[in-house]
Amino acid sequence: MESLPLSHRFATGWGGAEGGEVERLRGNNSAVLRKVENQMGGVEVFLQEMLRRRDVLNGTNRKRKPSLSTGETVLSPVASYKLRDYLITQMSDSSDSGEADSPPESISSFDSQASISSPTFPGENSIPILPEKSVLDLIPERVPHFSQKVLDEITMPMSGWNPSTMTLPPPRPANLESPANRELLQAYLDISAKRLADTSPSYVDLFRKYIPAMAYDSTGLMEGILALAAIQIGLRRKDSRIVAVDAASHYHRALEAHFNAVADPNSKSKDSLLATSIILGHYEIWNGENVKMGVHMLGGRDIILARGKAAHLTPVGRALYAAFNRMDVATSSITGNPTFMTKDWWTVDPFTRVPISTDSPTLLVADAAFSKLCVLCCKLTYLKAWSLRRRRTLWVKSNGKPSLEQKESLQEIIEDRVSKLEQELDMWYAELPSWFSALDTDPPDYNPKDEDINTTPTTSIIMGSYQHISIALVHGWAIGVRLQLNRISNPDMPVLPPRLGSLCHTLLRIFACLPSSTDACIVAPLFAAGMELRQKCHQEWLSDALQERIDETGFHGLIFLREGLRFTWAKLEGMNKGRFNRIKEGAASKIDGVSENLWAAEGMLGTFEKLALYDSPDMVGKRKNFQGDIDTSNLPEDVVPYEAPKADPIVIVIDSANSSPVAAPKRLRSDSPEIILVRKNGRVV
Repeated sequence: MESLPLSHRFATGWGGAEGGEVERLRGNNSAVLRKVENQMGGVEVFLQEMLRRRDVLNGTNRKRKPSLSTGETVLSPVASYKLRDYLITQMSDSSDSGEADSPPESISSFDSQASISSPTFPGENSIPILPEKSVLDLIPERVPHFSQKVLDEITMPMSGWNPSTMTLPPPRPANLESPANRELLQAYLDISAKRLADTSPSYVDLFRKYIPAMAYDSTGLMEGILALAAIQIGLRRKDSRIVAVDAASHYHRALEAHFNAVADPNSKSKDSLLATSIILGHYEIWNGENVKMGVHMLGGRDIILARGKAAHLTPVGRALYAAFNRMDVATSSITGNPTFMTKDWWTVDPFTRVPISTDSPTLLVADAAFSKLCVLCCKLTYLKAWSLRRRRTLWVKSNGKPSLEQKESLQEIIEDRVSKLEQELDMWYAELPSWFSALDTDPPDYNPKDEDINTTPTTSIIMGSYQHISIALVHGWAIGVRLQLNRISNPDMPVLPPRLGSLCHTLLRIFACLPSSTDACIVAPLFAAGMELRQKCHQEWLSDALQERIDETGFHGLIFLREGLRFTWAKLEGMNKGRFNRIKEGAASKIDGVSENLWAAEGMLGTFEKLALYDSPDMVGKRKNFQGDIDTSNLPEDVVPYEAPKADPIVIVIDSANSSPVAAPKRLRSDSPEIILVRKNGRVV
């Protein structure tokens, strides 16, 4: 390979602990090893194979513009075998879930000189992912009837780019003549795609197979993945030039191409458009630009709405929507804003409505379980924002001195809503297969379920053990939901009860066993658990663990989390005053007209009465927050909707027996400035 400037020599610099690591998900006495990813034989070989595939699909007589040297052999025998092994590994999804379920089947060899359109695979496992009877019989009546082709592709293993079942056009190689760009693409495949895949466990290998394929036909997406790879390499190597020059230049080219694609009415239905928005959003999360991330989330929502619901019922369309929705849930859980997607979109993902079969592959169960859990998380973000507004409104209207009766009335409404979400969470747990849980690898005398994190004498955290990281991630998120629901009901609770303290301990054990590739996914649940730590030894353990991850990856999301937890611990001990507002130097602070609270972590801190309830700018209406459709998206009929202070009517109830006013039994809402009810013989008339 040609000699490269120092700022572009990534190939020898990214190999460290993560690029070729073996993830160790271990307990105290045993280790469960899973190889991260086979190394690709080289980007040039990959491009040659893509050219060859296109010729096979389009016909050998069609002309094409050469993007590589025309004098080179299309595929050497050695490269053929290397590429064959790589493609078989990737397209059979064995790198994701094979080791978690069963040993991979042997792959029959094929002649490297034969014309192929997809690798040759043995017969699929005879056990269906869903029960043998008709899939349609298992789907509730409210679910639209998908075509058999879509059902087959959703419920059976993906077999690669086979023309008979293709969901994407044949990939066409982009112009990657620059050695630096080829190395960045390799870095994306080796590192970035793994990190993205671990933020959204998916049975369809979206980030490592389909998004790279889409990028060959999308300049914006190709530049976006190069930008993401560059910033992650730059942060990891602490090389400011790579971050400020290389990553930024690719990012701006991606933006320009993306804006052009968004303006093109013929592009709105393309999967690559939504994929680009997701990639650019992740770029800004890594860049520490929460506001720009929020702008990309708004843009992604608009793209999804323009595409329509049907576009997200294909395997790839569904995976893209799920990835966006999970990103929406993760960021909204921290900012305190409702999710960008409203109630009518929460169950668009077919996996939210299809029962989970106990004999499904691990990654499919994790994908479906996470999609179902995200419906609860969406409701949680709306309930969290709604309850905080109600408490603050009551505080303002009572001049900081709400009566006990007012507080109890509001508390009863909030607890009722929380109780219903807790019941839904219990039902979610009941649907999980029994094997979708932690491995029993602890010593006989060790039972973490009985150890409250705030009373245990154990100072260090013992790693949990799971057969697949996706199981750990999903359970971590479920625990995070439980902890947040408790805080919505009990913002003034000083210490968690033992039952929740033990769950908090379990979440820390999950974090301890997860690789750094999952950091972007676990931030929100870990924030909820970290705020509940009251023993200094556990606070120091978590702070040190976060610092180690930050030193390894440079991920700004962990820096934000670490600073938020330090603020929390100090303020709960009376050592801090004011509000948390950790803005990266030089970063934008707000989205004008949309939201100004993307740096305050109010989704977490706002659930504590001592942290953010009475010293927030929202108390005096000085700040614009994104509200979504908060009055209708998550408020069923049995919950009183949010009442703006100026809309409160005056309710007077007059008893006909004597003309003295009596207290109204409940609050009513009306546009009228005054409502007079007359009660006669015990009835209001």
